[in-house]
Amino acid sequence: MKQITRAGIALMALSLVFQAKAGGYQLNDYSVTGLGRSYAGQGIVGDDYSAIAFNPAGMALMESGVQTGLSLINLRADVDALKTDDHKKMDFWAPIPEFFGQYNVNDKLSLGLGIYAPFGLKTVYDSGWFGEDTAILSKLDIIDINVAASYRLTPQWTVGAGVIARYIYGHMTNAIHKYGDAGTSDFELDGWTKTAILGIMYEPTENTRFGLSYRLRSTQQVKGDHKIEGFSGMLAGQNGVFTGRASPALPETITFSAYHQYKQVGFSGTARWTHWSQSFPEFVMTSDAPIMRPYNGAKVSKYNYDNSWTITAGIDWYYNQNWTFRFGTGYDESPTHNDSTRTIRIPDNDRFWISCGFSYIQKGWQLDVGYAHMLARTSKALEESDPDSVPVKYKNMQSHILGIQYQYRF
Repeated sequence: MKQITRAGIALMALSLVFQAKAGGYQLNDYSVTGLGRSYAGQGIVGDDYSAIAFNPAGMALMESGVQTGLSLINLRADVDALKTDDHKKMDFWAPIPEFFGQYNVNDKLSLGLGIYAPFGLKTVYDSGWFGEDTAILSKLDIIDINVAASYRLTPQWTVGAGVIARYIYGHMTNAIHKYGDAGTSDFELDGWTKTAILGIMYEPTENTRFGLSYRLRSTQQVKGDHKIEGFSGMLAGQNGVFTGRASPALPETITFSAYHQYKQVGFSGTARWTHWSQSFPEFVMTSDAPIMRPYNGAKVSKYNYDNSWTITAGIDWYYNQNWTFRFGTGYDESPTHNDSTRTIRIPDNDRFWISCGFSYIQKGWQLDVGYAHMLARTSKALEESDPDSVPVKYKNMQSHILGIQYQYRF
């Protein structure tokens, strides 16, 4: 029963440590130019259209145009059972696409549209592995459709805002072994909500600028199917398709960025604070499945996330009019440091990364390529509040992120 409920509880709020290069389940992977410098200078460097998502005030730095890109994330880890000799390797890829478009009405007002994934997760274990009663597939897709605008108040000050329609889809599966019989649990829930982002940019000189943005917290009302199947005999009555519901919260963030160009080199940095403690102290999942009746149809799980920081620094080398090369590094603080509450679905821990990339520019278009390598500390997922959980240890946790992006300016 707890295995069933855990799948739903994790559905909208859990992720693997590397999925986002940001604590918890945030994603940054909607700018390949940013990927090359570890996302330093978010929204204010002025070399792609992702300011629509990071800080809409930075739209003032770009001409009218469009961009589309794709990042591929490879996740790897050694997973060891702590009470047995069982061992599992995790190794799979996850794609993250993005699209942005911008039109400058005049020299003060710019309008833009962004479609991207600000949060997400994917973890995949093989069916039959030693922790299959806890998790097999965990997949969370969150898509923002962001209509944004920026307005230049003075040569130094620009403001921006975006109104966001947010779609969330989750799919989670796990096995159920109960009284000698075996079944499966399969959750699929989705829903829409709305949120917003605000931004401001200050340019004291032509080559120096600072940006501050605030993305609001959002709460989704999601609903869908909770499918139980595979039981026979006396447990056959557990099978069926039932209604599942949840109200997951996504945290607010405050991001400060800075950028300065000296001759042929640009220096950038970003500090982002994420208010996890407000959004994820606990998670409640409800289902009409008979197996949930002892819980009155609802199960509450406490995770007690802490607020977290992400710090990055990057360098752009403007080699000539056609070529730009980038390098970056970053530290990402996890919202959880407690082995006792960490779960198989979120073996999250602090991580460090380095990155590089380049752009090739011709008149009217630009090709961007970026790569990042991330390492995370060894962690244990004990989930001591659930005696039926499988305690595991994650070693050699790392991720490779490769992105390619195309821009066209009108």
